[in-house]
Amino acid sequence: MSRYQLRLDWLNPLILTLVFIIIAAGYKFIQPLLYWPVSEVRVLGKLEHTRPDQLQYVLARSLLPGFLASELSEVKSGVEALPWVDSADIKRVWPEQIELRLKEKQAVANWLQNGLLDSNLVPFFPKDQKAFESLPHLAGPPGSEEKVWQVYQTVRQELEAYGLKPDVLSLAGYGAWSLHIADGPWILLGKDHLEANLRRLKSVYEKLPERWSEIRLVDMRYPNGFAVEWQQ
Repeated sequence: MSRYQLRLDWLNPLILTLVFIIIAAGYKFIQPLLYWPVSEVRVLGKLEHTRPDQLQYVLARSLLPGFLASELSEVKSGVEALPWVDSADIKRVWPEQIELRLKEKQAVANWLQNGLLDSNLVPFFPKDQKAFESLPHLAGPPGSEEKVWQVYQTVRQELEAYGLKPDVLSLAGYGAWSLHIADGPWILLGKDHLEANLRRLKSVYEKLPERWSEIRLVDMRYPNGFAVEWQQ
Protein backbone atom coordinates (compact mmCIF):
# COMPACT_ATOMS: atom_id res chain seq x y z
CA MET A 1 0.00 0.00 0.00
CA SER A 2 1.44 3.39 -0.96
CA ARG A 3 2.13 6.31 1.39
CA TYR A 4 -0.53 8.33 -0.52
CA GLN A 5 -3.20 5.73 0.16
CA LEU A 6 -2.24 5.52 3.83
CA ARG A 7 -2.50 9.27 4.16
CA LEU A 8 -6.00 9.28 2.66
CA ASP A 9 -7.10 6.51 5.02
CA TRP A 10 -5.81 8.54 7.94
CA LEU A 11 -7.63 11.68 6.76
CA ASN A 12 -11.02 10.07 6.07
CA PRO A 13 -12.31 10.11 9.69
CA LEU A 14 -11.18 13.71 10.09
CA ILE A 15 -12.88 14.76 6.86
CA LEU A 16 -16.10 13.04 7.86
CA THR A 17 -15.99 14.70 11.27
CA LEU A 18 -15.47 18.13 9.71
CA VAL A 19 -18.34 17.57 7.29
CA PHE A 20 -20.60 16.53 10.15
CA ILE A 21 -19.63 19.61 12.17
CA ILE A 22 -20.32 21.90 9.21
CA ILE A 23 -23.73 20.30 8.58
CA ALA A 24 -24.67 20.50 12.25
CA ALA A 25 -23.59 24.12 12.49
CA GLY A 26 -25.47 24.98 9.32
CA TYR A 27 -28.61 23.28 10.60
CA LYS A 28 -28.42 25.18 13.88
CA PHE A 29 -28.08 28.39 11.90
CA ILE A 30 -30.87 27.66 9.41
CA GLN A 31 -33.37 26.07 11.80
CA PRO A 32 -34.31 29.36 13.53
CA LEU A 33 -34.81 30.95 10.11
CA LEU A 34 -37.24 28.21 9.08
CA TYR A 35 -39.53 29.02 11.99
CA TRP A 36 -38.88 32.75 12.15
CA PRO A 37 -42.30 34.39 12.44
CA VAL A 38 -43.77 36.48 9.64
CA SER A 39 -43.65 40.11 10.73
CA GLU A 40 -45.99 41.60 8.11
CA VAL A 41 -48.38 40.57 5.33
CA ARG A 42 -48.85 43.14 2.58
CA VAL A 43 -52.19 42.68 0.82
CA LEU A 44 -52.41 44.17 -2.66
CA GLY A 45 -55.56 44.47 -4.76
CA LYS A 46 -58.97 46.07 -4.41
CA LEU A 47 -61.14 44.25 -1.89
CA GLU A 48 -64.83 45.12 -1.74
CA HIS A 49 -66.48 41.97 -0.43
CA THR A 50 -63.79 39.89 1.29
CA ARG A 51 -64.06 40.40 5.03
CA PRO A 52 -60.74 41.36 6.69
CA ASP A 53 -61.38 39.08 9.67
CA GLN A 54 -61.86 36.06 7.36
CA LEU A 55 -58.63 36.82 5.51
CA GLN A 56 -56.74 37.43 8.75
CA TYR A 57 -57.91 34.11 10.18
CA VAL A 58 -56.78 32.13 7.12
CA LEU A 59 -53.39 33.86 7.01
CA ALA A 60 -52.74 33.52 10.74
CA ARG A 61 -53.44 29.79 10.61
CA SER A 62 -51.51 29.00 7.41
CA LEU A 63 -48.47 31.17 8.25
CA LEU A 64 -48.16 29.88 11.81
CA PRO A 65 -45.18 27.55 11.01
CA GLY A 66 -42.98 30.53 10.17
CA PHE A 67 -41.50 32.56 7.33
CA LEU A 68 -39.69 29.69 5.56
CA ALA A 69 -41.52 26.70 7.04
CA SER A 70 -44.95 27.79 5.80
CA GLU A 71 -46.05 26.16 2.55
CA LEU A 72 -47.04 28.98 0.21
CA SER A 73 -49.18 26.62 -1.85
CA GLU A 74 -51.27 25.90 1.25
CA VAL A 75 -51.55 29.61 2.01
CA LYS A 76 -52.72 30.21 -1.57
CA SER A 77 -55.28 27.38 -1.38
CA GLY A 78 -56.64 28.65 1.92
CA VAL A 79 -57.06 32.21 0.67
CA GLU A 80 -58.64 31.12 -2.63
CA ALA A 81 -61.17 29.05 -0.68
CA LEU A 82 -62.73 32.28 0.63
CA PRO A 83 -66.05 32.87 -1.17
CA TRP A 84 -65.17 36.15 -2.88
CA VAL A 85 -61.53 35.45 -3.80
CA ASP A 86 -60.98 34.66 -7.47
CA SER A 87 -57.19 34.28 -7.39
CA ALA A 88 -54.30 34.82 -5.00
CA ASP A 89 -50.59 35.24 -5.78
CA ILE A 90 -48.23 35.00 -2.83
CA LYS A 91 -44.49 35.40 -2.39
CA ARG A 92 -41.88 35.84 0.34
CA VAL A 93 -40.19 39.21 0.75
CA TRP A 94 -36.96 38.95 2.71
CA PRO A 95 -36.27 38.89 5.50
CA GLU A 96 -39.69 38.27 7.12
CA GLN A 97 -42.58 39.62 5.04
CA ILE A 98 -45.26 38.04 2.87
CA GLU A 99 -46.78 39.78 -0.15
CA LEU A 100 -50.29 38.72 -1.14
CA ARG A 101 -51.95 39.96 -4.32
CA LEU A 102 -55.69 39.26 -4.46
CA LYS A 103 -58.29 39.45 -7.20
CA GLU A 104 -61.94 39.32 -6.20
CA LYS A 105 -64.74 37.68 -8.14
CA GLN A 106 -67.13 39.85 -10.13
CA ALA A 107 -70.76 38.79 -9.81
CA VAL A 108 -72.77 38.90 -13.06
CA ALA A 109 -75.98 37.13 -12.00
CA ASN A 110 -77.82 35.48 -9.15
CA TRP A 111 -77.73 31.69 -9.36
CA LEU A 112 -80.38 29.41 -7.86
CA GLN A 113 -81.76 30.61 -4.53
CA ASN A 114 -78.58 31.39 -2.62
CA GLY A 115 -75.72 31.72 -5.08
CA LEU A 116 -74.08 34.02 -7.59
CA LEU A 117 -72.32 33.53 -10.92
CA ASP A 118 -68.92 35.13 -11.34
CA SER A 119 -67.53 36.54 -14.59
CA ASN A 120 -66.18 33.08 -15.47
CA LEU A 121 -69.73 31.70 -15.04
CA VAL A 122 -68.67 29.68 -12.02
CA PRO A 123 -71.24 29.56 -9.19
CA PHE A 124 -70.24 30.57 -5.68
CA PHE A 125 -72.24 30.94 -2.51
CA PRO A 126 -71.45 33.90 -0.24
CA LYS A 127 -73.42 34.36 2.95
CA ASP A 128 -75.02 37.64 1.89
CA GLN A 129 -76.13 38.45 -1.64
CA LYS A 130 -78.80 41.07 -0.98
CA ALA A 131 -76.69 43.75 -2.66
CA PHE A 132 -77.02 41.88 -5.96
CA GLU A 133 -80.79 41.64 -6.22
CA SER A 134 -80.73 43.91 -9.27
CA LEU A 135 -78.71 41.35 -11.24
CA PRO A 136 -80.64 38.78 -13.30
CA HIS A 137 -81.80 35.66 -11.49
CA LEU A 138 -80.78 32.49 -13.32
CA ALA A 139 -81.31 28.83 -12.51
CA GLY A 140 -80.58 25.46 -14.04
CA PRO A 141 -79.17 22.00 -13.37
CA PRO A 142 -75.52 21.60 -12.31
CA GLY A 143 -73.21 22.24 -15.25
CA SER A 144 -75.72 24.36 -17.19
CA GLU A 145 -74.40 27.74 -16.03
CA GLU A 146 -72.79 28.74 -19.33
CA LYS A 147 -75.77 27.59 -21.39
CA VAL A 148 -78.27 29.46 -19.21
CA TRP A 149 -76.15 32.62 -19.34
CA GLN A 150 -75.89 32.49 -23.14
CA VAL A 151 -79.63 31.95 -23.55
CA TYR A 152 -80.29 34.81 -21.14
CA GLN A 153 -78.22 37.13 -23.34
CA THR A 154 -80.25 36.07 -26.39
CA VAL A 155 -83.54 36.53 -24.53
CA ARG A 156 -82.50 39.92 -23.15
CA GLN A 157 -81.50 41.28 -26.56
CA GLU A 158 -84.69 39.99 -28.16
CA LEU A 159 -87.05 41.39 -25.52
CA GLU A 160 -85.33 44.69 -24.80
CA ALA A 161 -85.75 45.56 -28.48
CA TYR A 162 -89.43 46.17 -27.74
CA GLY A 163 -89.19 47.46 -24.20
CA LEU A 164 -89.38 44.33 -22.05
CA LYS A 165 -86.76 43.40 -19.47
CA PRO A 166 -86.33 39.76 -18.41
CA ASP A 167 -85.23 39.46 -14.79
CA VAL A 168 -85.54 35.67 -14.28
CA LEU A 169 -84.59 32.80 -16.58
CA SER A 170 -84.84 29.17 -15.54
CA LEU A 171 -83.93 25.89 -17.23
CA ALA A 172 -85.74 22.86 -15.83
CA GLY A 173 -84.05 19.51 -15.49
CA TYR A 174 -86.08 18.11 -18.38
CA GLY A 175 -84.99 20.95 -20.70
CA ALA A 176 -87.89 23.42 -20.62
CA TRP A 177 -87.29 27.17 -20.39
CA SER A 178 -89.30 29.72 -18.44
CA LEU A 179 -88.71 33.40 -17.80
CA HIS A 180 -90.17 36.31 -15.92
CA ILE A 181 -90.60 39.82 -17.26
CA ALA A 182 -89.86 42.66 -14.84
CA ASP A 183 -93.20 44.16 -13.75
CA GLY A 184 -94.90 41.61 -15.97
CA PRO A 185 -95.91 37.95 -16.30
CA TRP A 186 -94.14 34.63 -16.29
CA ILE A 187 -93.51 33.16 -19.75
CA LEU A 188 -93.41 29.42 -20.44
CA LEU A 189 -91.23 28.89 -23.52
CA GLY A 190 -90.98 25.10 -23.54
CA LYS A 191 -88.10 22.92 -24.74
CA ASP A 192 -88.18 23.53 -28.49
CA HIS A 193 -88.31 26.50 -30.88
CA LEU A 194 -87.03 28.95 -28.29
CA GLU A 195 -86.23 31.80 -30.68
CA ALA A 196 -89.49 31.37 -32.60
CA ASN A 197 -91.45 31.47 -29.34
CA LEU A 198 -89.66 34.66 -28.34
CA ARG A 199 -90.63 36.29 -31.62
CA ARG A 200 -94.24 35.20 -31.15
CA LEU A 201 -94.17 36.68 -27.66
CA LYS A 202 -93.69 40.07 -29.27
CA SER A 203 -97.02 39.72 -31.05
CA VAL A 204 -98.68 38.76 -27.75
CA TYR A 205 -97.32 41.90 -26.13
CA GLU A 206 -98.42 44.07 -29.05
CA LYS A 207 -101.97 42.69 -28.84
CA LEU A 208 -102.29 43.24 -25.08
CA PRO A 209 -100.09 46.21 -24.17
CA GLU A 210 -102.66 47.95 -21.97
CA ARG A 211 -103.48 44.77 -20.03
CA TRP A 212 -99.92 43.45 -19.77
CA SER A 213 -99.73 44.11 -16.03
CA GLU A 214 -102.93 42.08 -15.50
CA ILE A 215 -101.42 38.90 -16.97
CA ARG A 216 -99.94 36.36 -14.57
CA LEU A 217 -98.64 33.83 -17.11
CA VAL A 218 -98.27 33.38 -20.87
CA ASP A 219 -97.87 29.83 -22.15
CA MET A 220 -96.03 29.82 -25.50
CA ARG A 221 -95.70 26.03 -25.77
CA TYR A 222 -98.58 25.70 -28.22
CA PRO A 223 -97.37 25.30 -31.82
CA ASN A 224 -100.04 27.56 -33.33
CA GLY A 225 -100.97 29.90 -30.51
CA PHE A 226 -100.62 30.73 -26.84
CA ALA A 227 -102.60 30.70 -23.60
CA VAL A 228 -102.96 33.55 -21.12
CA GLU A 229 -103.63 33.25 -17.40
CA TRP A 230 -104.90 36.44 -15.82
CA GLN A 231 -104.22 37.83 -12.39
CA GLN A 232 -107.00 37.12 -9.92
